Amino acid sequence: MQLTSFVAAALAFCPVVFGANFLVMVGANNGFTFTPNEIHPNVGDTVTFQFLTRNHSATTTTFTSPCPPPPGGVGPNGFDTGFQPATTGSTPSVTVTIQDTQPHWVSCMQAAGAHCRTGMTLAINPTAQMTEAQFMANAIAS
Repeated sequence: MQLTSFVAAALAFCPVVFGANFLVMVGANNGFTFTPNEIHPNVGDTVTFQFLTRNHSATTTTFTSPCPPPPGGVGPNGFDTGFQPATTGSTPSVTVTIQDTQPHWVSCMQAAGAHCRTGMTLAINPTAQMTEAQFMANAIAS
């Protein structure tokens, strides 16, 4: 058996495992929302942000002081999609790979945090002590 045939035969018996993808719609129904607003991905999973309306971002921030999130995002493995205009009928998307299972807090940085203050928040891997509901309340109160 040639080496290439042997490798091909061996690979045929190896399972291929892909991470899950979490689709998060940004600005659905012309609202200031992430839908869903709570997800629980594992390391290696991806989150695809699909921007549906307006001009939004998905930017990591802090739990206690969410608004406005800083450009570039906060924390280890934080991220910032940048502003994604969905104002001309286009629906841009940005995919982020999850690097850890720590909680990550996401909000929109548009209008100096005004979108965030309406409750435009997303909790990635929240805990029993740090919930999505409390994160949203922190954003609205900020």
